[in-house]
Formats: sequence, structure tokens, C-alpha cells
Amino acid sequence: MPKPRFISFPDQKTLADELAAHFLSALQQDLSDNELVHVSLTGGTMGSKILETAGELRALKDIDWSRVHFWWSDERFVPTGHEDRNSQQAADALLASLDIPAENLHVIGASDQFDTAEKAAEAYRQELKKFAPTGAEYPTFGLSLLGMGPDGHIASLFPHRPEIHEEKAITLAVHDSPKPPPHRVTLTRPVICNSQQIWFMVSGEDKNAPLTRVMQASSVKDEELSADILTETPAAGARGLEKTIIWADAAAQGNLKFSAEAR
Repeated sequence: MPKPRFISFPDQKTLADELAAHFLSALQQDLSDNELVHVSLTGGTMGSKILETAGELRALKDIDWSRVHFWWSDERFVPTGHEDRNSQQAADALLASLDIPAENLHVIGASDQFDTAEKAAEAYRQELKKFAPTGAEYPTFGLSLLGMGPDGHIASLFPHRPEIHEEKAITLAVHDSPKPPPHRVTLTRPVICNSQQIWFMVSGEDKNAPLTRVMQASSVKDEELSADILTETPAAGARGLEKTIIWADAAAQGNLKFSAEAR
């Protein structure tokens, strides 16, 4: 896996504008090369902002959405339609307005559909299996969008917890999350990393500390990432098969030195 690449922008709006345009461009490119494209989405402020911004671009109408499948790297185990659900935020920001088949939206089960987060996680594992190539357990994502918490977490893989080190499971139930709500379902790191490209969206001064640690770890080969690095900063372990790009605004970048070009 190639080492992560860092790209900076002066502010959150410029970051969102550029990333949204590149998101649609990447989808168009993937669709020119593949019959179907699988995209993994995330929640949070930036996750919604990118989708909302993409919805304002002309290129949106050039996408054949019937060939795009959306997945989520994690979900809050709360009722259907709850404002905390990542899938609901994505629907409100963009997906509900798209001409996309309902079966292309692979939503993680809600608490009014399953008794436990474990059952929702198992159902999502089975859903992933349906779209896996022969001999695999889950699809390869053309692109995964990820946020990064102030503590360095990705999806619902938090620092100093065992989930980030899970190598065999595909999905996990998470309880007592350090960030509310407490019950969640998440993909594991190997599944997240089974993405041709992983793009991080990093905005705000509170992201500078974890971004610094990710940048420090970027020189370490994937197979040499230590348990300590993953424990301290789970985001350091998310790397795409072809590309890992960390898009950051100036507030998150702070005094870190990296490219100002989006090429």
C-alpha cells in the first residue's frame, strides 16, 4: 500500500468545494473502468458537508447512479430516521435527492429493526458477502471517505480499545463508545482498507494533534505499523490499496508541512 499523501486547503469551505468536485470526478472515472462502483461513506460534519456540496455541482447529473452502491464504515445503533444515524445524515445531505435504486443503499440496521447491535453487525456482514467477488467475504470499495476524530478514531474504531486490532471479523458491535451514542456497528480495519482509495476529510484545530501523529506514522510501511501506533491513533492504520489522501484545512494542518496542490 502506498504511503499517505497530504493535501492542504486554506479553509473548510475550500476543502469541501475541492473534495466534492474530486469525489464526483473519481466516481466518473471508476464508472468508466467498472460495471459497478462501491463507495463507503462516513458520518460527521465533513461527511455531510462533502455530500451536500456535491449536490450543488453540475457533474452530479453525469453520474449513472444505478451503477453506484453506497455503504457505511460505521453506524450509530439508534432507531431508523434518527438524526444521529450516519445514513440519515447522508440521505438528508444528498442521497434522498438522487435517482438511485433503494437496493443500492446498503444501510446498517437500526435499533428498531434488530434487538442488538450484534445482530445488526451480523446482518451487515451477510449483506457485504452478497456483493463480494468469488472467494472473498466483502467487496472492494472504489473509494472510502473517512473522517478523523480529535482522538484519532475512524469509523467506530476508537483509541485504546480492542476493535482496532481485530483482523478476522468483518463487522463488529461496539458498546460503551467513548463518543455518544454508546452502541454502534463498525467495519473492521481490514475491510476499510480494502478500498482502492481512502480519502480523509480533516477540518478544525482540534484535529491537529491526531493529524500530526498520522503524518509521523506515514513513513512506516503498512506491514510494520505497530500495535502501539494503532492503539494510540487508529486513523494511522487506514490505508487504501492504491491511494490514501488526507485532505486537511489550514486549521487542522497547523504548522505541519505538506502539499498545497490537489493534483
